[in-house]
Amino acid sequence: MSTGAAVAAGTTEIDETDLRRVRRMTGIVRDDLIGPEGLRFDHAGLMLFPRSVDGALSLLEGEGLPVVRKLRSVVVRDRLVRRYGLVDPDIVIAHLDAGEGRTVELFLLEDCPWRVAADERARERETHLAYEARPGDLKVLTSLREQGLIPDGGGFNADEGPTGRTVFYFRDPQGGDRLEIVIAGHQEDDLARHVDNGDERRRMLGLLTGAWTTQALHAAASLGIADRLYGRVLGLDVLAEETACPADRLARLVRYLEQLGVVHRVGELIGLTPLGATLASESPQSLHGVALLYGGLFFRSFGRLPETIRSGVSGFELAHGIAPFAHLDGNPADAAVFQRAMADQCRDVFDSVVTSLDLTGVGTVTDLGGGTGVLLGRILDHAPQITGVLFDTPATVETVRSDLGARFGPRISLIGGDLFTEVPGGDLVILSRILHDWDDAACAGLLACCRRAMEPGARLAVIERVLPDQPEQRSLAAAWDVHMMVNNVGGRERTLPEYRDMLGAAGFTFVSRVELPLDVHLIEAVAD
Repeated sequence: MSTGAAVAAGTTEIDETDLRRVRRMTGIVRDDLIGPEGLRFDHAGLMLFPRSVDGALSLLEGEGLPVVRKLRSVVVRDRLVRRYGLVDPDIVIAHLDAGEGRTVELFLLEDCPWRVAADERARERETHLAYEARPGDLKVLTSLREQGLIPDGGGFNADEGPTGRTVFYFRDPQGGDRLEIVIAGHQEDDLARHVDNGDERRRMLGLLTGAWTTQALHAAASLGIADRLYGRVLGLDVLAEETACPADRLARLVRYLEQLGVVHRVGELIGLTPLGATLASESPQSLHGVALLYGGLFFRSFGRLPETIRSGVSGFELAHGIAPFAHLDGNPADAAVFQRAMADQCRDVFDSVVTSLDLTGVGTVTDLGGGTGVLLGRILDHAPQITGVLFDTPATVETVRSDLGARFGPRISLIGGDLFTEVPGGDLVILSRILHDWDDAACAGLLACCRRAMEPGARLAVIERVLPDQPEQRSLAAAWDVHMMVNNVGGRERTLPEYRDMLGAAGFTFVSRVELPLDVHLIEAVAD
């Protein structure tokens, strides 16, 4: 097909402006390009808005650009969702052979709203030149930042190559095509640092308004917004009526939640995104209780963080005038929210615990400080030959005695008591998110109490977030370590060597460590 014929055909398949953009990038690709730090040229990319993906690719094949492969976009799709609020756009990536081992990468979106297409064509946000770096050698990222290029996002696409590919975008403040550095595999830590770079003032404003985000999510949960939108879409007036909120004020919150990716609009209707569904109490992935706790009782404590650091008194005590567990003992409503939050937060963690534990030869599992019995219940469901013992405060145990008794009958015993005085033993004893509540001296006493109750050879399973040995390594445990300082008395997260030493001093031998979701670890030891 001649160039003139391609243009004529393009009037029904691809906009002529887009066709000229492809030709421009193809010309660049066919030049001899040397990348920064001598990196190998990988491809040039741009975004198109054809009437038909297949038709556009057929037309471009006639231009001498045959398709090498096609796949679904992840990184660019997510960027467009954040940028324009599009709902799950189906963006196709097509790699076209430009000759001599060089490719043009196209991101193709059919039926794109005209305003989005016009904005993207004008700003060329997804147009880029890409160069390939080797795994383990990402000095080029630092070099580009030092040269004044601004980090401009990135991501990981598991479908590219056998190990997936991580991409790092840069933009030149003086203009010109964006630069992309690609590398095989999931470079998670480098990507996180890269995404956090860029406009420092804007980023700092985002951090400083984090409390607003927490309260918006708390409102979505506590006002029933997420529950009423779960599994359906509603107009604003109906949602306002069902939540007993003034429509104008609710609309302003909904707009913010849309910016956060929690809700989306379907015409005039409002629905939850998959992220927002986690705020609904009935969702199997629910974090509803966590939103209530972290935006409510625990939120007030964090306002006293400066005093906590200076004084050594927990933020909870400063804010509420009483230690956290004493407060929960005297406030059943807050205690119920706390227990719901603990169960919600550990849903996928507990699933992994059940599949990771070797229950061969185990007759009795004892969950110390096991709350409402969520973890123990899953273990008993998974292994019907096992009996269980749930140990917690008398008040907590009584709230679930009838439910668990009806569910498991004689297979479960419920005991109320004090972790530091006397506890029941078992073939396998579990401490799930318990040791981080206490200082080293209290943990030593608690573990000694466990050891007295356990026969030699009995197993102890400790479930905790573990601080990485290298402080610069990212982990949720760092944030939770500050949280324990604020909302507990003496509590802290610890490194694996600290747990090993603590267990050894109490008469246990460390056996293994298994990583679980959300930076939680399963640490197993055996009683000496």
